Amino acid sequence: MTLRARWQQLLGIRPEEGRTVGLFFLHNFLLGIGTILVYVAANVILLENQPERNLPLAYGVAALAMMGAGRIYEHFEHHLGLQRVAVRVLLAVVVLMAVLGVLVAVGHSVAAAVAIMTGYRVIYLLTNLEFWGVSAVVFDVRQGRRLFSVISSGDMPAKALGAVLALLIHHHTELLWLLLLAFGAYVGALLVLRTTGREHVVEAHSRARAARTEAVAAPLQRWFGSSRLVLTMCLSMLAIAAVTTGIEYTFFVNVKHRFHDQSVVMRYVSTVLAITYLVALLVKLLVTGKVLDRAGVRPVLLALPGLVVAGLAAYVLNASWSAAGLMLYFCALFLTLEVLRRAFFDPVFLVLFQPLPAPERLQAHTLAKGLYEPLGMGLAGVLLALPHLMPELGTGFAFGWMTLLMAGALLLLYRTYGQYLGELQHAVSRRFATDEVPATLTHNGHAAAANQDIPTLVEALRDKATRPDAAAQLRQLGIAAVPALVQALAAATDEPQVRRVAQLLGHVPQPASRAALVALAQRPELTHREAALRALRNFAPEPTDAPVFQALLQQELLLARQLLHGKAASDDQPLRDALAYELHRLEQRLFGLLLQLYPPQAIADAQRSVTHAARERQANALEILDNLIARPVYQALQTLLELRPAAEKARVFDRLLPAAPAPAPILALVAEHGETVFSDWTLSLALRQWQPAVGGFELLRPHAASASPLVREAAWAGLAQWAAAYPVAYQAALSHHPELPDLLMHHSTAAAHLSAADRVALLQHTALFAATPANVLSSIVPIMQEVKFSPEEQIFAKGDLGASLFVVYEGEVGIFNGSQQLATFRAGDFFGELALLDAEPRSATAVAQTPVLAFRLDQDDFYDVMEERPEVLRNILRVLCQRLRRQNEMVK
Repeated sequence: MTLRARWQQLLGIRPEEGRTVGLFFLHNFLLGIGTILVYVAANVILLENQPERNLPLAYGVAALAMMGAGRIYEHFEHHLGLQRVAVRVLLAVVVLMAVLGVLVAVGHSVAAAVAIMTGYRVIYLLTNLEFWGVSAVVFDVRQGRRLFSVISSGDMPAKALGAVLALLIHHHTELLWLLLLAFGAYVGALLVLRTTGREHVVEAHSRARAARTEAVAAPLQRWFGSSRLVLTMCLSMLAIAAVTTGIEYTFFVNVKHRFHDQSVVMRYVSTVLAITYLVALLVKLLVTGKVLDRAGVRPVLLALPGLVVAGLAAYVLNASWSAAGLMLYFCALFLTLEVLRRAFFDPVFLVLFQPLPAPERLQAHTLAKGLYEPLGMGLAGVLLALPHLMPELGTGFAFGWMTLLMAGALLLLYRTYGQYLGELQHAVSRRFATDEVPATLTHNGHAAAANQDIPTLVEALRDKATRPDAAAQLRQLGIAAVPALVQALAAATDEPQVRRVAQLLGHVPQPASRAALVALAQRPELTHREAALRALRNFAPEPTDAPVFQALLQQELLLARQLLHGKAASDDQPLRDALAYELHRLEQRLFGLLLQLYPPQAIADAQRSVTHAARERQANALEILDNLIARPVYQALQTLLELRPAAEKARVFDRLLPAAPAPAPILALVAEHGETVFSDWTLSLALRQWQPAVGGFELLRPHAASASPLVREAAWAGLAQWAAAYPVAYQAALSHHPELPDLLMHHSTAAAHLSAADRVALLQHTALFAATPANVLSSIVPIMQEVKFSPEEQIFAKGDLGASLFVVYEGEVGIFNGSQQLATFRAGDFFGELALLDAEPRSATAVAQTPVLAFRLDQDDFYDVMEERPEVLRNILRVLCQRLRRQNEMVK
């Protein structure tokens, strides 16, 4: 692993994100250089001129200017678009820098100092709005959690550098060099922004969503946005900005009182700023992401107001501060606030807006930063000026209002977290809500039951001919059928019957139905568990059953760890693909279990959205899960869903399950658990690769009697290898199983024909099934009927009722409309596919042009497969839609 890759891994940056993160980091670094140099220039002048009186004045004037700039920015952002307005913002900042340079050169009065400080604040606001506006539309909510702390750390070394440069300033003329350097930094930031715009679409696009059930009143939406999340976040930002300004003011003034010499003041302030920014940089890069991942959003969000309230209270509780102790206190309070705000609060604050639609997201950020943060600073300026107008208020006044405002912010942010979850839920919910509920059967049905033999109806579910009528009658009977269905479920062993009975019980909301399904979920056969979890979707979670589902959850996580280790250790691609399919099934079972442990609607919306094509929707779904389910379970589920190497995922599971036993070799594990846990395709691959030991006969023999031809073939092949490898053990087995030589010979003879594994390979190379996993295609093998045709033999004629699809294995088939040949199909091609979906007359004639070996799939059999494996139908519909699109394009 290269040094760059190690560094990216440490920071949580994925390889495909490296260049984007680098551009944003550089952009923020250049903005930070420019902004901090202006800040230093303003403070050098302002701290010389009675900062106790002039700083509040500067805060008030700057607040008014910032609110005006924020309104102008919002107007142009709405009318010009984000990309164009971002470029214009940086151009405006460059012009503003020239104006500040003139002020520094010719003006040393209080008015000039206030103007310079105001200019700094406006530049800070505009660059902040531009940078975070672009970031908000390039990154989704999950990337925001991982990367906002990284990309926003770019200004930390810049600000530390600016603080160090302040130590070198001894005369006003030297400030012009700082401003010239800041000018160059902003020009560089403009060039980086243009590069970012060429590589990413910087536009605020958003998909339509359902209307909010709880929205801000229409007259207030101009000032608070349409979401209550924005309202509480803006009000909390106002309070935090006021307290931040108050603490900054208190720190600067006390430093001025402690060290009267201007050069000493600048050295002290610059040293504290440099330490603060460097600490914030390290925390942002190395700690923020990990803390967010381990603790979640709420604790990190509440850390700033909670710790600041505690720090302010410490001043009130200790009335006997010495001069040195007081200086140390103010320094620590300022440093703690800055580190918490920059390393934790700001990144999380921005993440909270990410579930909003992109236009609302930008509006919310502009409101918070362009209106309410300046309003908080202006409020602080007024409150800080009051003690100079009314000396009787004393020093405790400032700490009193700061404590009250920060406590209010704490309460607002606590409510904000709940609204954040609501916005996440809204982001992944269906656009068009329906009142549909699962069809449940609650009527008694005793009258009908008196004339029906319910056990006979249940047994009729096994027969393809009687199944539809039997299922309809059982649904009509409702509650009356539950005892017989429960009894049938307890006795059923074959997967199709279990699934049908479980489905019927799932539509009868009775305690007996639920109890039977919960018992089914605890069976070792995972196909039975899947059937139970699908049926239980119609039931609300029952707290008394929670321990059962928690135990099943742990079982699934242990199995996932085994599968990941097996996938990482295997070099065989078909086996890796098969294990990937097993992991996909496991993910679905995990969601089924979560539906019984947490609010089902939220889990269902998240499950539907994690596989959504839109990246933003996927991210919002993962964020819902992160804030809803237990963190270890979420981390495991997130790991399964991520596109990462299996070895990395296995390491995560090792950390999450430290008490789990060492993973067993995957081939032995699959052979041991067999079809109880794994699909027949996975088992067949494992049996063909597994090298059994001397005692392997007893493990292989049950598989040789499997109902699956794939498993039988693989088991007999394994037995033949075992007999050759261990002749002594084979002779011992003959004493108990004298029929073994005949069975092995029969298997060898049967293998001369096209094997079940070869039939799966044929389907995989057919366009209709190419995207369907081999684990699913294995279910089609039993219904594939081998057919042969001689040259010029008609396979079907135009006008015949179609009921079969054909897959060519050898030879050529011509498709004719009269004498006109429309197409030729060869090995791996398929034809007659529409007959699988309807029974309409054939639209053309198919004729064998050479000797043809093909496989026929009949409609009735295929319907049974599609009922058990919906993936097959989805893939067919996808392929047919692609064909239809191509035909439409040809017509155009």
